[in-house]
Amino acid sequence: MKILVLTQKFSGCGYHRLMLPISFMPKQYGRITDTITEDELAENKYDIVFVNRVWEKDDLIELRKKYGFKLVVDVDDYWILNHDHLMFDSFNATGFASKLIRHMREADLVTCTHYRLAEAVAVHNPNVLVVPNSIPYGQGQFNGERVATDAIKIFWAGGITHDQDLKILEAPMKRVEGNVQMVLGGYADSNETERYYWGRMANYFTADKRLPYTLLRGKEVFEYYELFKYADIMLIPLVKNNFNKYKSNIKILEAAGKALPVVVSAVHPYLDFPEDVVNYVHDRSDWLKHINRLVNDKGLRDEQGAKLHEYCHKYYNFKEINEKRRNAFQALITK
Repeated sequence: MKILVLTQKFSGCGYHRLMLPISFMPKQYGRITDTITEDELAENKYDIVFVNRVWEKDDLIELRKKYGFKLVVDVDDYWILNHDHLMFDSFNATGFASKLIRHMREADLVTCTHYRLAEAVAVHNPNVLVVPNSIPYGQGQFNGERVATDAIKIFWAGGITHDQDLKILEAPMKRVEGNVQMVLGGYADSNETERYYWGRMANYFTADKRLPYTLLRGKEVFEYYELFKYADIMLIPLVKNNFNKYKSNIKILEAAGKALPVVVSAVHPYLDFPEDVVNYVHDRSDWLKHINRLVNDKGLRDEQGAKLHEYCHKYYNFKEINEKRRNAFQALITK
């Protein structure tokens, strides 16, 4: 089986949903690139071309007809943003939703992260397969290394589109006490928009900087997981809305790789975990309750982190999930 992966170097979605899976997948030949040429397609005669969401050049579908490869489109997010989403205007201006719908309709197979998203995809293409997110624990950057400090490190990682999610923590953080260090991963300041939103998010997370904090600059996808070693407890706030319910549970899987206990909003996409594996937040007071318990009890942190790692290794096993993906690809080209 020959596979061509089309994605962007700095795409986190492309990294987890395409690059890693294909890198570890048994195959005859595979190439990961952000360009495509007819000479290469003619020379290599790919069986599968694998794309995350959309490919900006409109010639992909025509090239499939000419060179006979099977087109697999991976979808890991919903294509209709809430009106208050930071990217709402730019998504509409570029016609992103209509492009993705066209790609889904034309695809020989669409893969996605969970059954809620699969139901939305099936409206456009019934050939949809749920392939959950997974992480190859213990491989490459995904080791269990942690940095020990006297202070308990309360950690969050993400980007500026999570501004309203971080705002959920604004009131609870004002009442956090103890020997804590707030750590935010993913910091960027390349333009005024980034500086503005990161300033807001840092204030939410640190009670207007009353709590000691560290900003960790974002890294390329090939080394981003290094940020997670500066964590003892991971917070995962998420606003409940129609767009967010189609997101994936990757943040919990990332926490599991470092055996971190998590405190998480009780909303989809996180509701599939048992109550004794994560700390669900049902109302605002739960944030402070769970954080204080974990800050003051190392044994509890260790117990919950180990239990989460064991659960994710069993039920989100990278090798088993990737084999499901490979079998689906193989079935496509042997029809």
